Amino acid sequence: MEFSQLQELVDRALEDKKLTRLEMDQIVTAIRADGKVSPEEAQLLDSIRQMVLRREIQVVETAD
Repeated sequence: MEFSQLQELVDRALEDKKLTRLEMDQIVTAIRADGKVSPEEAQLLDSIRQMVLRREIQVVETAD
């Protein structure tokens, strides 16, 4: 998956300020698909982690 496609996947997942377990699994699967994590992908994961820590997004089991 191209990085731009991955970014779109993340943007759609975070649009509602919630991240479901399924969405996170999809993101991680897309990143791992080629067997390596690029610096851009690592930065994207870190930005998601930072948003969770700052409570800008919430991790939930399922979408409401």
